[in-house]
Amino acid sequence: MNETTEEKAEVRYLSLVRKEGGEPIIGIPYRAMSVDPDLVASFVLAVIIFENRQLKTFVKEGYVVVIEEGEYVVGLLIVDKVDDDGPYRNNLIKIVQQFESMYESLLVSWKGDIRPFREYALNILQVYPYRTFDLKMIPRLVGKSDATPDHHVAIPWSVGETDEKLQLVLGYINGKRTIEEIMQQSDLEDSEIMAIMSMLDKYKWITLTRRLEDSSVLTRILDPPMFLLGVYGEQLTRLVDQCDGTRTLSEICENLPYNMEAVKTVASRLIDAGVLGYVDTASEGAKKSEV
Repeated sequence: MNETTEEKAEVRYLSLVRKEGGEPIIGIPYRAMSVDPDLVASFVLAVIIFENRQLKTFVKEGYVVVIEEGEYVVGLLIVDKVDDDGPYRNNLIKIVQQFESMYESLLVSWKGDIRPFREYALNILQVYPYRTFDLKMIPRLVGKSDATPDHHVAIPWSVGETDEKLQLVLGYINGKRTIEEIMQQSDLEDSEIMAIMSMLDKYKWITLTRRLEDSSVLTRILDPPMFLLGVYGEQLTRLVDQCDGTRTLSEICENLPYNMEAVKTVASRLIDAGVLGYVDTASEGAKKSEV
C-alpha cells in the first residue's frame, strides 16, 4: 500500500476521527511525545469540525500534524518535523480513502460502536508498522506469565479478519523460521506479515534472534549465570572467553576441543540467556580493514 518515498522521520501518532461528532475511531500511538497527542488532536478537530475551518497542517513543539478530511472521517498523522510533508500526506489520503470505502455502510448508519473498525489497524500498520525488521531475524513466541505482566499483553487490533491473519502468522512461528521464510510460506502479503510482526513485537508476544551460522561473530555481554555454569562447566567458560567480538563461530570452534554442533548448542543457550550477542559483520569487517 505504501508506494511513496519519505524523509527519515519518526511517525508518532495516527488517528481517524468521525467528522460528525468528533468520536475517535482508531488511534495508534507509535512513540513517546513531549506533548499529549490527544490534546493536539482535540485542538485540530475543534478547528475543523466545530469551527468549520480548513486546516491542512499544524506545527506544535517540533511535530508536524498532517491533516486530511474525507467524507466521513478526519485523518491525523503526527510526525517529527520535516521540510516536506507531501509523502506523509499522500499515504494519509490513501488510508482515509480506503477506510471510508471499506466501512461506508457502518459510517452512514453510525451506531456509536467502534469495535468493528479496530481490524483496520492492520491496513494502517502495513503503511506505518511499529517497526521494521531484518528479514533474516527469527521470531520466537514469549509465554504469558503473571510474573511478567508486561509480557504478552492483549493486542487491541486482534479482532475480525485481522485476528484470523494474526493466528495464521502465529502458526508459522516455531523459533526456527526466519521472517523471510514465513513470508515465502504464507499466502499473506509481505506487508501484512511485517505489520503483524510489528504488532507481536510491540505487545511482547515475540522475541527476535538470528540464525546462528558458522560465520556469526559473537561477543560477551554478561557473565554466565550459575545454572548454566552448573550444566556446561568448563565448556561454557572456555567458549565465552573466546567470544571477543572479532572471531567467527567457525574460528572459535577451531580454538576449542569441541565439534561445531556442540559449540552451536552451547552458544545458542548463551544467546537466549543474554550472555552472548551478535556483532554486525559489516562493521566488524570495517574495523579489520583499518588494522
